[in-house]
Amino acid sequence: MRFWPDSIAGRTVGLLFVGLVFTVTVSLSVFQLDFFHGKGWDETFRNLDRVAVIASIMDRVPRDLRPELLPALNEGSVGVMWEPHASPPPLRQDGMTRHLARDIRVLAEVHGMQRVAAGYPSVGPASGGWLMPPPGPAEVWVALSDGTWLRFAIANEAIGGLWTLRLTVAAGLFLAGIVVLGVWAARKVTAPLDRFALAAQRLGADVDAPPMAEEGPSEIRRAAEAFNSMQRRISRLIEDRTLMLAALSHDLRTVLARLRFRTELIPDPDQRRKAGADLDEMQAMLQSTLSFARDDTAVEPLAVIDLAMLLQSLCDDLQDAGKTVSYEGPLHLNFEGRPMSLRRAFANLIDNALKYGQEAAVTLAEHGKAAEITVGDRGPGIPEAMRSRVFAPFFRLESSRCRETGGMGLGLTVASAVVHRHGGGLALEDRPGGGLLVRVVLPRAAARSP
Repeated sequence: MRFWPDSIAGRTVGLLFVGLVFTVTVSLSVFQLDFFHGKGWDETFRNLDRVAVIASIMDRVPRDLRPELLPALNEGSVGVMWEPHASPPPLRQDGMTRHLARDIRVLAEVHGMQRVAAGYPSVGPASGGWLMPPPGPAEVWVALSDGTWLRFAIANEAIGGLWTLRLTVAAGLFLAGIVVLGVWAARKVTAPLDRFALAAQRLGADVDAPPMAEEGPSEIRRAAEAFNSMQRRISRLIEDRTLMLAALSHDLRTVLARLRFRTELIPDPDQRRKAGADLDEMQAMLQSTLSFARDDTAVEPLAVIDLAMLLQSLCDDLQDAGKTVSYEGPLHLNFEGRPMSLRRAFANLIDNALKYGQEAAVTLAEHGKAAEITVGDRGPGIPEAMRSRVFAPFFRLESSRCRETGGMGLGLTVASAVVHRHGGGLALEDRPGGGLLVRVVLPRAAARSP
């Protein structure tokens, strides 16, 4: 027989119920047993000690002098009476009066008196119970050595208001238990959701990431099974696309080769040259498209790389080629990512800056949990209304980025895809002083300073 619920709702209710029962039991036990029972309260123990001292004094006073001495020993909160012809009646007891009798018995034993009874008279209004103070003062009976009894009437406030302390401690424990239980139950319930979030992040960065563990409540198991099934379907779709691209590449290259051969048979030299140029452009577009598609589906393993050294090497190579490129930032910054993809992305950004802005200013900085890279140029920039469109494949701004400048309109597309695959973001801004500024933010979750 299964006792633990299999659903999230059932487990949540079960956790809350068990935790509440435990918390209430502990808090009420503290209240009922009265662990503290006023110990350390000076007024309380001064009154209890006064009861024991009065009993010891009265035990040594002759019987005929005791009535004359009683008025001097009475106080407002502690009254004392000598009962030469009576004994303690049946008394109602609770946790407080039991502790009261025990403490007075311990104090009175020093003076040779051991018989002590404490409680509330059985006649009169009923006790208020252990959640409310008892009605009226408590009675303490102490037996003297001649067999007579002293009866003390002790007001509740004279013994430290013990019920108030018990109720305060019990309520405090109850509230603290509710808070701890709530946090614990919330974590137990939301833990599977955190696993889903991590699995979704892994899937976004790597379609071949390990599948989710199909465990936990029934709803989570079903969701994990659906998630893993989706991941397998996505992986199969990507594999099918890769095979299709390979077949397409082979067939198109064959057709282009035949067309190129036929252009040689065109008698007009000018038309033959134009046809050859069109074929060259078609081949370049095909090559760029297939390269982009293959890189998009390729699974490059993660590795710890020096992001600062990667950017510096790109800048140094271009400076050696006579380009106006600068780098500003730390000498080293370790980052866990895909080296070839990151190199291609930043190479595209720097190449675009040189191609359309005559210079490239590269900066690297650490900001909290992110590594920020900017690439700025002094070109005409990109109108703000067009910035969301330039990330589309093959999109070009004809006014400033025409075909004569080279490229197929895939540079920003590739860079954006690589950055998002690493969990980061890429934004286009106006550079102070004129030009375009490309800002790349990579999460520091995988970045480590050396």
